[in-house]
Amino acid sequence: MIKGLGTDIVEVERMAKKVKKNSFLMEVFTIKEIEYCQLKKHPAQHYAARFAAKEAYMKAIGKGWSKEANFKEIEITKTKEGAPSILLSGNTLLSFTQLNYKHIFVSISHTTSMASSTVIITA
Repeated sequence: MIKGLGTDIVEVERMAKKVKKNSFLMEVFTIKEIEYCQLKKHPAQHYAARFAAKEAYMKAIGKGWSKEANFKEIEITKTKEGAPSILLSGNTLLSFTQLNYKHIFVSISHTTSMASSTVIITA
């Protein structure tokens, strides 16, 4: 059963400006996400896509940016097959499990100018 749906879109140029600030990077992204994005030819596209996925998750869970959904506790990873996935930790994971949610489905897409993501949460 679907319990939540969220979608978000981010301008890559806007994200490129934000990620120049180390404080923004450290507040929003995990070390693994930063390492992944920095290895890419156009890092801002990948940061924007991950930011969109985090925002989409927050919308899907219905909590917004709070102690139940913290940017650093929502890590965008890949499955062994290469599909995007979301790894939760800390209070964000605790909130997810307390709500008896079971699965997170995430789709990410980006172009040179825009990045988007959709998240579905099921029980």
